[in-house]
Amino acid sequence: MAVKTHDVMHHAFLILVEHSGNTSLSSQGSGEMRLSVATLGSLKAAERLVSELITQGVSQIELSASFGAAGEAAVRTVVADSGAERTVMIGRVRFAT
Repeated sequence: MAVKTHDVMHHAFLILVEHSGNTSLSSQGSGEMRLSVATLGSLKAAERLVSELITQGVSQIELSASFGAAGEAAVRTVVADSGAERTVMIGRVRFAT
């Protein structure tokens, strides 16, 4: 179940592609829903974006598999440090092996 913050549910999908200059962000919204999709060139860029998304009221963050366990932990730390761990859900794509 999505957590609703503010008046808009804001979901973000973050894709980590570790190459310099590989950062882009697209956000679209309508009514009560906003969707942000970002490709990020580094984990540091992802941490900065997550901080910004929290201030914008993001309610769910889905990470690509390329974040791995360490990247997911880093994002969870950013969320916890902001005090938003109860309002921001975090997930990560995992592939079956």
